[in-house]
Amino acid sequence: MRVLGLDPGSRNCGYCVLDVEESRLNILEAGTWNLIKGNPKRALGSRLELLAESASLLLQRFNPRLVGLEKAVAFKNISSALTLSEARGVLRLKVYEELSHATDRLIELSPTEIKRVATGSGASNKEAVEKMLTMRFRQLSADQELEGLGADAFDALAIAWTAWIVHNKRNGIKVWTEVRR
Repeated sequence: MRVLGLDPGSRNCGYCVLDVEESRLNILEAGTWNLIKGNPKRALGSRLELLAESASLLLQRFNPRLVGLEKAVAFKNISSALTLSEARGVLRLKVYEELSHATDRLIELSPTEIKRVATGSGASNKEAVEKMLTMRFRQLSADQELEGLGADAFDALAIAWTAWIVHNKRNGIKVWTEVRR
């Protein structure tokens, strides 16, 4: 099963595509879309257009069975929250445009839920999430290179992993969260 994790952003957007089969797991592709392309003053509309194009190409190429998307979080800065919501909206639209039965394939996850699945605690910080995922994925898939992933791509990895776990639990499928050799 292919699972895509998306960490939305209006300047950088992390993504990660996992291939999960029974107790085997591989990272097919992970990275970050740089939406400002060297121009910090690049207009929001132009960044959202680039995000739409990038997401569309990725969805077409991998046709994931599941897509995990991080929910919006409460911000003190309303302008930042609105901008992030626009990026999330673009990603949701692309999922619905590119994937049949998108309603059944899109799973929106809160940051707390993602942290709880990744580390066992919803109050974990980013460093704890990265450490746990590095340990888990190195043992599951020894050929994967995790050192080069940036923070946004690691967040997308956590989102993809959580989407897979949540999907299986919702469907009564026994999931393995422990590392198997």
